[in-house]
Amino acid sequence: CKGGLVQYRRFGKTNWQVSEISMGGSWFYGRPEYGLLPVSHGVAMVERALELGINYFDTAPLYGQGRSEKVLGHALKGVTEPYYLATKVGYFPAPYDYTRDTVWRGFEASLLRLQRDSVDLVQIHEAEQAGWDGIFGRGRTLEALLEIQEQGLAKYIGLTGSDLVLMRDVLAESDAFVSVITFLKYDLLEQSAKEILLPTAAERDVAVICASPLHAGLLGSKRNRWIEEGRYTHLHPKLEKIEALLAEESGDIPDLGLRYLLSDPRVSMLLTGAATTEELEISTAVSDGRHLATDLISKIESIDI
Repeated sequence: CKGGLVQYRRFGKTNWQVSEISMGGSWFYGRPEYGLLPVSHGVAMVERALELGINYFDTAPLYGQGRSEKVLGHALKGVTEPYYLATKVGYFPAPYDYTRDTVWRGFEASLLRLQRDSVDLVQIHEAEQAGWDGIFGRGRTLEALLEIQEQGLAKYIGLTGSDLVLMRDVLAESDAFVSVITFLKYDLLEQSAKEILLPTAAERDVAVICASPLHAGLLGSKRNRWIEEGRYTHLHPKLEKIEALLAEESGDIPDLGLRYLLSDPRVSMLLTGAATTEELEISTAVSDGRHLATDLISKIESIDI
């Protein structure tokens, strides 16, 4: 459905209606191997995203050392369609120690780059970098984020990371968080987040965002390169089994991989790290309400390495 509008899902307890395929800001300003792209490329990407019905944009100071925020801020200036903007705290300014002052300085720098007075969501970038004390300790991250929220500079607070147990426990401890991003932990090759994190998120009505839903491209455009370079080698045997299982299905592996995640009603959103409008269109084309059959999902999840 090239050019068609994406579908929407409820974003946890915020009750926002968000595009189930949304725009992650990690590559739209350029990739390391290709170099930086002009700001006009980023503007065109955001314009196309809005045309496709995407209403949620996620960025972070880490992406391009702030370039992602700068380009996104420029691209969204003057946009009148309703949308949600999310950024993160962490990594900047370096060295990042997760104290109140560092969180505030990093967040204020993000607002400057984004050319705005507030954002819809501020997230802790990779919670394991902060650790439990760095999140909940006195004068640490959550205390600062609650101040930011109270002052109206961010509507809500979210969590991101790869330590599933830590994130599960953080969500169980505090109702301050409305969303959680998991990456490389829930896709065709890896389902640990489905077991460890999603039940608690659902219980707390926390929106679940799946980033890197094609396992950093191993299920898509980077497949051959990652195999040649020996990345994710422990998953290569499982990849072959998944490819054999899905060979007769209509749709390619990237298409089926995204549909697999959208088949889980507890997933609020997939973030596409698209670098071109073409990649954006391919990703949004799966947002048409067609999900995988439950017996196929069972077969996928019964494959072990």
